[in-house]
Amino acid sequence: MPAPDYTRSRAYRAAACTHLPFGVSSTPRGRQSPVPVVIEEAQGVHLTDLDGNRYIDFTLGYGPLLLGHTPDCVQAAVTREMARGLRTATVHRGEAALADLLADCVPTAEQTAFVTTGTEAVQLALRIARAATGRLRIAKFRANYHGWIDNVHVAGAPDNDGPCTIGQDPAASANVVLFDWGDAAQLAALDSSFAAVILEPAAINPGCFAPPPGFLDAVRTMTRQHGIVLIFDEVITGFRLGLGGAQQRYGVLPDLTVLGKVLGGGLPIGAVTGRRDIMHDVATGRLLHRGTFNGNPLSLAAGFAAISHLRTHATTLYPRLDAMAAELCAHVNTQAMRAGVAACAQAVGSAVQLFVGTKGLTCISDLTQVDRAETARLTDALLQRGIYALPRGLMYLGTPHDDTDMATTRHALSEALETLRTPPTRQGP
Repeated sequence: MPAPDYTRSRAYRAAACTHLPFGVSSTPRGRQSPVPVVIEEAQGVHLTDLDGNRYIDFTLGYGPLLLGHTPDCVQAAVTREMARGLRTATVHRGEAALADLLADCVPTAEQTAFVTTGTEAVQLALRIARAATGRLRIAKFRANYHGWIDNVHVAGAPDNDGPCTIGQDPAASANVVLFDWGDAAQLAALDSSFAAVILEPAAINPGCFAPPPGFLDAVRTMTRQHGIVLIFDEVITGFRLGLGGAQQRYGVLPDLTVLGKVLGGGLPIGAVTGRRDIMHDVATGRLLHRGTFNGNPLSLAAGFAAISHLRTHATTLYPRLDAMAAELCAHVNTQAMRAGVAACAQAVGSAVQLFVGTKGLTCISDLTQVDRAETARLTDALLQRGIYALPRGLMYLGTPHDDTDMATTRHALSEALETLRTPPTRQGP
C-alpha cells in the first residue's frame, strides 16, 4: 500500500526542534515512527493531521478521553465556566461539587484533595502516608508507573531495578523497596517499618495485566496487619474499569486512591481520595498541600460533567466497552495465529495491549519475551492504515468508537499482522 504523506509533519518537527527540545513536550510523543504526526483536529475518536491524513484514535490522550475528544457535556461545562472567569487559586464551589460526586462513585472517597497531575497526586499520597504512620519506607512494584519524580521513577521494567532515566538522584529512592507485582509470597517481607504500599491494582501501564486471584486481598491483609497505608494508583484504572474503578471491580478497598486522567474529562487534574482519618493531617492544615492550579475551575467543571455522564450511563457504557475490547483481543489472537506470527493481545476493561514476540503472557516478568521493536513496527503499520495507537502497543477504547470504527480497526490489524511475516528492513551502518 502507498505510504501516507507526512511532509508537513516532518517539516514541523524539524522547525520545532529549534526551540523545543526533542520537538515535543513529553518525551514519548517524540518516538512515534516514522515521524511524530502533528494533529490539527480531533472530533470524537477521529483525528486529522497536518498533512490531511485521518485516523481512528486509540490513544485518547494516553487514556483520559474516555468520552472522546469533543464530548458535548464537557464542552458545554467548560464554556459556562470560562464565562465566569478563570478564578485561578481561589476558593470556588466546583471543588466541593466534584469531591461530593467522587464520594458517590468511588467506594473509599470519604475526602478528596485535588492537584494538577497524577504525578503530583502520587507524591501527595506518599506524604500523607508518611505523616499518618511516622515511617519512611515505601513498597513499590516493578514495572508499575507512578509518575516521573525521582523517588518512584525506578524499576520501570521487570528486569531493571534502576532509575528510568539519566539525571535522577539515586538517593531519592533510598527508602523504596521493590517487589514483583502479582507475587503474593513476597509480601511476607512487609513489616511495620513501611509507611505505604503503592501499586497499580490492575497493571495497565506495563501491558494490561489483571491482578492474579487473591493477590490484592493478600496485599490488603498484609498492609492492615502491619498498619501500612495501602495506596491504589488508579490514575489509569479510575473511571475506566468502572465507575468505582479497580477497587470496585475487584472488591478490595485501599486506604488512599490516586486519581487522574479520566477524572478531568480531558483537562489536567489529579486527586488523592481516601479515608477521613488518614486524610486528617490534610484536613487540619498540618500537612501542606499546595499548588497554584490545584482545583482549577475549568478542570473541575470538565471533570464534574464527565463523571456525571459516566454515572448516568454506567450500566450500559462499561459492559459495551469491555465487550469491544475483548472482541478486539480475540481478533488479534486469531489473526496472528493465521498469519503465523508470534503476536497476541490482552485486555483489562477497555484497555488493550498488543505484543509481538510472544503468543501469550501470564505475568509481568514475561514482558522480557516481548520484541519492542517489532511491536513498534506493528503500530507503525497500523498508523499507515489510519489506526492511531501508542507505539508500545497500548490501545484505549472510548465511548465514541462505533461498529464501523471497530470493523475498520479489525481489518487494519489483520493487514498489519501480515506485514510482520516480512523481516524488517535493516538500517545500514
